[in-house]
Amino acid sequence: MSDYIFLINPSARSGKATKLWPVIETYLKEHRCHYTFRMSQRLGDIANWTAWYALHGLPDNTYLVVVGGDGTLNEALNGILHAKPAAQLPLAYIPAGSGNDFARAHGLPSTPLAALEMILNTTATQPPKLVDIGVYADSLTKQPAYFVNNIGIGFDALAVYHTNHSRSKQALNALGLGKLAYLTSIVKTLVHQVPFTLDVYVNGQHTRVHQAYLLTLSNHPYFGGGVKIMPDANPTDGLLDLVVIEKQATMRRLIWILVKILTGNPYEQLPEVHRWTNAKIHLRTVEINYAHADGEELGRQAINLEFTTQPYPFWL
Repeated sequence: MSDYIFLINPSARSGKATKLWPVIETYLKEHRCHYTFRMSQRLGDIANWTAWYALHGLPDNTYLVVVGGDGTLNEALNGILHAKPAAQLPLAYIPAGSGNDFARAHGLPSTPLAALEMILNTTATQPPKLVDIGVYADSLTKQPAYFVNNIGIGFDALAVYHTNHSRSKQALNALGLGKLAYLTSIVKTLVHQVPFTLDVYVNGQHTRVHQAYLLTLSNHPYFGGGVKIMPDANPTDGLLDLVVIEKQATMRRLIWILVKILTGNPYEQLPEVHRWTNAKIHLRTVEINYAHADGEELGRQAINLEFTTQPYPFWL
């Protein structure tokens, strides 16, 4: 008999995960599944729990299931790999966040019961699937951290900051309008974000972008809760995809480019767009900017980071 350990972030999507859990638990009881669950109380709880499982292992036929948003999955993964960098502890995931880009990129069901049914079936019939996770480290300290979706610097990261600190976010999420909170933050960010100088190092080649405005470095096509910014990005090719949008002309021109991106229209051939795809990418800025990983704020900092990928197992 399989056992399932559910690690739940009740704050995901402004509390939606708390409402989802009784539905999930009812299903588990009706189908006589063996399970336990832990409900986090504060940031860091889930990382501490997954770190413990990484160090002590799981019993046979026992599976970890993360319930929350992309940031919750990020926390679970970093808990494992900070505790034991060589760990290959597979994670299952029920998306219950505002963006859910990891689920979207890997074709996971959007409803919790469908996601649960997929997990029960997958863990019973097939091995976990290896997909790319991003690895980044400061060029001086070399201390690694990990992401499942993307890293954002500049416009994207400031929009995340404004969204996370928006007074309207919780109310909009409760109404199922989480994307509206993000769009509202984009408008606010247009007023505050200023261009910055970015140095990109790929394959021994150095490129300086003088008016960088939006930067996203990703494992897969999506960012910002379903925006398909890099349609050809592949989450299993061992490569990272970097897009940098420059502010070369007027604000009107910049807004036009951003609208094209947000609405899924082709934009890659525009002169303001820079794109790199490689196994290793090094980024450096002089100016201080906001940064985020999977929607989790990394604070304001001057960037000097090296990026790569590694395979990690998920029940997909």
